[in-house]
Amino acid sequence: MRILGIDPGSRVTGYAVVEEEGNPRVLSWGTLSLKRQDPLPERLRTLYQELLHLWEEFRPGVLVLEEVIPERFPRAALALGQAQGVVLLLAAQKGLSWYLYHPSTVKQTLTGNGRASKEQVAYMVKNMLDLEEDPPLDATDALALALTHLLRIRSCFPR
Repeated sequence: MRILGIDPGSRVTGYAVVEEEGNPRVLSWGTLSLKRQDPLPERLRTLYQELLHLWEEFRPGVLVLEEVIPERFPRAALALGQAQGVVLLLAAQKGLSWYLYHPSTVKQTLTGNGRASKEQVAYMVKNMLDLEEDPPLDATDALALALTHLLRIRSCFPR
């Protein structure tokens, strides 16, 4: 199973491609930076084009996103929801299965604590995936999402 984890943003989007071959194997991770000065529709178009390139290169079968939490920052949630819509459009067009995970579910799955800090999650991601370097925060979030999906699937369908 090949998973594309996406931490959508209207300015920076984190991505990760993880494959399960016994142990999870990271194929790619990084960030897509969108030009702040561009109008939102232009940034969303760029986001779609970049995600399409990722899909074409890696052909994932599953897409995983973080659930947008509107109550904390309503304006930011609106922009994140628009970016999330672009990601879901790609999933629909390419016939990908897609899943949303609440941030506390990701934290609970990876650290055992649903209120863990971003640093604790980053530490677990780096160690569980045996990464040599610290990915940028947005990429770490995308890696955490992909890893969470793998771990939750394994717990539902043990080998």
